[in-house]
Amino acid sequence: MNIAIIGSGPSAFYAAQYLSNDEKVKVDIIEKFFAPYGLVRYGVAPDHQKTKNIIKLFNRILERKNVDFFGNINVSKDISLSFLSKNYDAVLIATGASKDKLLNIKGESLNGVIGSSEFVGWYNDNPDFKGLSPNLNSNNVVIIGNGNVALDCARILSKTEEEFNGSDISKENLKDLINSNIKNIYIIGRRGPKEAKFTIAELREFKDINEYSVSINFSRETIKTFINDETIDTRVKKNLEVFNDLFDIGKKNKEIIFDFFKSPVEIYGNGKVEGIRLKDKNGVLFDIETSLIIKSIGYRATTIDNLKMDKTNNFILNNDGHIEKNIYTTGWASSPSVGVIGTNKVKAIETVKKILTEVNHIKKNSTSKLKDEIIKNNITYVSKNAWKTLNQTEEDRAMPNFVREKFKDINLVLKTLNIN
Repeated sequence: MNIAIIGSGPSAFYAAQYLSNDEKVKVDIIEKFFAPYGLVRYGVAPDHQKTKNIIKLFNRILERKNVDFFGNINVSKDISLSFLSKNYDAVLIATGASKDKLLNIKGESLNGVIGSSEFVGWYNDNPDFKGLSPNLNSNNVVIIGNGNVALDCARILSKTEEEFNGSDISKENLKDLINSNIKNIYIIGRRGPKEAKFTIAELREFKDINEYSVSINFSRETIKTFINDETIDTRVKKNLEVFNDLFDIGKKNKEIIFDFFKSPVEIYGNGKVEGIRLKDKNGVLFDIETSLIIKSIGYRATTIDNLKMDKTNNFILNNDGHIEKNIYTTGWASSPSVGVIGTNKVKAIETVKKILTEVNHIKKNSTSKLKDEIIKNNITYVSKNAWKTLNQTEEDRAMPNFVREKFKDINLVLKTLNIN
């Protein structure tokens, strides 16, 4: 059986792992970027190297003889989905959710308003955002959202150079971050601290930030009242206990402000953002002057070759993973983008089992046909052996005390690989 997987993030690798356990199944992973790992490489914060250790498992999967990697290939642009469907027994779309959801308020399109996918992509050297230059000269930065990604954005903005040791932040981005003029980072939540979606591990990290104090628009007594509420679940209670501990940090020159029960009404400015207007639950309006707003309210998937989308929840329409013909989907491309890296492992395996049950082994020489199509279309791709070379080069060129210096320019990648 020959299976093509589009995308190379966690769901793709979990699917490839299960499929390739059978040596009779050949898996070709097709990725639009020159590097694999998707969310782990371009979504996990550079200072969360323990989370990125899952790459070690993914590397072992790539080492399997019946697993191949084709990087720098954009399905739809370079190779059509119909070609893959015709030449493979099944195609599994595992492209994740890479676009930001919209606030749908006035001024959202002003220069200086960016999504968390853009900001995270920038500090993680995602090639799609290599030209992004966030305005770090603003005294105030406003982050809209109360999930883990919002906390990642605030933490990355607040760290000193020393605090980035052991990360894979790039030399260029590190310089921009530590030379910023940011004094206040506002984390805006539509609901209250009991409803916030971040995890305790992410929140606890704010206790150890060197240059910033942390404030909450609730009194310590109110937080303690919430903690003593026997109706709240354990996760919420632990988060509230961390908030209680944050009161002990003491005032510093810079501040991270958790501002709950505030909803964005409009973003204003003349050609570029100058501020945001918020409304509290009583309808009172507040303005914050800023030239950088980061929207972190969730992600949405994008389609491939005009496959139909669920317009409400922003994923590819499917029936328990099946889209049409021999085309399937899993992970955040197939359902609302919630959870952490391991969340979609179960779903990936369920979808793979469905494929193995429903699809007949009738296609021959799929990989050879893919390579022929690559040559025909004059596509320069990165093989798994070429990726090994790039991976080692990234590690070799890392700054002292850092993990790697990522490539983000395909032309430099090809030059490094001596590919014309």
